[in-house]
Amino acid sequence: MIRLILDNCGFLAVPQLALSVLTLSVLAGYLVAWRRREIPPGARPWARTLEPLAPISTTVGLLGSVVGFIMAFTGFQDGVDVSRLTRGLSAAYWTTGVGIVTALVASCGAYLLTVLNAERPTP
Repeated sequence: MIRLILDNCGFLAVPQLALSVLTLSVLAGYLVAWRRREIPPGARPWARTLEPLAPISTTVGLLGSVVGFIMAFTGFQDGVDVSRLTRGLSAAYWTTGVGIVTALVASCGAYLLTVLNAERPTP
């Protein structure tokens, strides 16, 4: 899957994949800490780390879309270059898709952690 994203997005995939790995790592770390009862009930330490990753990843995905569209539609003076058009559109759609999926994982993970930690009985 990572190879497919890299092939379709080129250099635009690097920040998206870095944000995806960071989001999954932070979420996994907080889930492990919650499971070990290292997070006090009612606390939300992920509010400063996990929750901001959702809008950041969406913004980076949209930035990739803009760059992809620019790549696709530049140089039409000599006619339409179909391979350039498809590469640019592919990069635009892939970066947007990866950004939205990363944002969903961050948002749903933060919500899940909030619900789990709020319902945890105090020992």
